[in-house]
Amino acid sequence: MNAKDENVEGDAHLAADLIMGQLHAGTDLVVRATALMDRRALEAHQQISGVDRHWQIAIHLWPALKSVAHHTEQISGHLLAAGVDADMLAGLGPHPHYLRDPQRHLVFHTPIPPTSQWPHNDLPLHKLGAQNDPGRYDLVLANLPFHDVALFDPGRRARLGAYHGDLVASALDQTPGGLAVAIASPVFLDHPDAALRQVVDAKADLVGAVRLPGGAMRPDSHAKGPTDVLFLCHRQPGQAGPGIPAARDVITESGRGHLNEYWFNNAEHVLGQFRSDPESATFTVDPRSEPLGRSLQVAFDQIATVTINRLQPNTSGHPTPRPGPHRTPECIAPAYTPDL
Repeated sequence: MNAKDENVEGDAHLAADLIMGQLHAGTDLVVRATALMDRRALEAHQQISGVDRHWQIAIHLWPALKSVAHHTEQISGHLLAAGVDADMLAGLGPHPHYLRDPQRHLVFHTPIPPTSQWPHNDLPLHKLGAQNDPGRYDLVLANLPFHDVALFDPGRRARLGAYHGDLVASALDQTPGGLAVAIASPVFLDHPDAALRQVVDAKADLVGAVRLPGGAMRPDSHAKGPTDVLFLCHRQPGQAGPGIPAARDVITESGRGHLNEYWFNNAEHVLGQFRSDPESATFTVDPRSEPLGRSLQVAFDQIATVTINRLQPNTSGHPTPRPGPHRTPECIAPAYTPDL
């Protein structure tokens, strides 16, 4: 990511103000109350460390990435890690000072080591822009701001989705032909406005996604939204691919909302049970009874297999097929019926 991207992403307060927008004089009490709840959610994300869950994601992500690196030639050069706990995602273990600085934002790059030596606590991490910066990377790991924030106001949700779309597109620009893994808000995939995904759709394919339960990232009632881990392959110029699936209108007994088509074809990657939130017209995810780490590992392993098939040369001469027919996944049945 370039210097401008690093500055914008690193200033969490600026990002929060961008998402919140402005309230004008005379705004009614309901709107002001909603704004207060949304502001508290953004502040909870900034003030409370998610280091424990970031570490759990990292330790289950590494085996999947090592498998992809072992079976493909595309992930063998350098990786770029950006965001809070970026060094942890890159391969270093957690340190006690993390808990005192939950919003430290870092951008590192490093040569991808042999899989037998990754991760390890002596991994040489270099700040972005150093003399040995290769300028392009085979792998980008991006922890996006406010990925677990559930916002009530639809305008703020749209701004958050667009913000994450811009950051994902920026990450992909650093990895032509490679892989980007982003910890992102569900708004990016689920928002009904396809324009939020248009730039990413034009250059990359979603090869996998995992949705974590609501409240899984931070033990706070204000930052209670689900979180997505996205796997995206950057297409080469002229290369065909399925892009990013569209969001579907979904009707429930308590109202209407939207879910991305991906979840209808990959229900096992929702690590819990979808439940509608009538106040925000969105869906949260209630956790499964089994340990989250086990569910993460299974889902990441499945996505690694898909990623390997995607990155290996296609000698058939046919473009990668689009997802299969739309269906109602078991994780949201029987109360949920797609409105087609």
